[in-house]
Amino acid sequence: MISYKVKQLAQLAGVSVRTLHHYDQIGLLLPSHVGENGYRYYERAELMRLQEILFFKEMGLSLSEIATALEKSDLERAELLKTHKAAMERQAERQRQLIETIDKTIAELTGAKKMDVKDLYKGFSEETQREYQQWLIDKYGADMPQRIEEMRQKLEEDLSGGKDQIVAQRMAELADIEGAIVSTMQDGIAPEAPQLDDDLARHNSWVGQWWGKTPDQASYIGLADMYQSHPDFVARYEALAPGFSDFLTTAMKSFAARKLS
Repeated sequence: MISYKVKQLAQLAGVSVRTLHHYDQIGLLLPSHVGENGYRYYERAELMRLQEILFFKEMGLSLSEIATALEKSDLERAELLKTHKAAMERQAERQRQLIETIDKTIAELTGAKKMDVKDLYKGFSEETQREYQQWLIDKYGADMPQRIEEMRQKLEEDLSGGKDQIVAQRMAELADIEGAIVSTMQDGIAPEAPQLDDDLARHNSWVGQWWGKTPDQASYIGLADMYQSHPDFVARYEALAPGFSDFLTTAMKSFAARKLS
């Protein structure tokens, strides 16, 4: 049977050697055996287990939750993965619709073709929004409906006032902010580093445009928790860059602790 050393498995799975060492230390992924030379060796069973760990991580589970999930039966784990697959399929369909909308928007901006009004917001699914709202209520309590309603009313006021260009500008601003944070991450800067403060301040302000008030420390940390816990948000941020979901949420919490009150 083929065995893989730590570095080989790290390259194969697209994770760091440090991550595999950490999983070994906490008992999440033990090597098949350790050679006389002290090298860890992983075989097919460990490769399959690592795949499940990465799937569950994509679902937004913490490492302790993943450890619990891995103790379940094969059928129970299969059901968890089916749930994750269904969520990914919904997300993929929404992303497909958004791509179509972007193409039509580009065509209008370049003068190639005027968009039909009914296509302006295609992909911004009402069903998805309702799912997020219920998730927020379940997670953050009874005052969330009022806060959600305030955000919804503000968005409707913007749109009814002919401000769809403002909405487009805000989304372009978000793309710029997230792109800057991704670049910082890829430069090897730690998420807790003060070099991120300017971009996170912009992000915090951007959120405030939708909420009608700038998030304070508790609400910004709560937003980071939502980004980190909800599989749709995890999938969105990981699509921007591998590891970005954890990086962004750690950066947000660090920024909130240092800069917000």
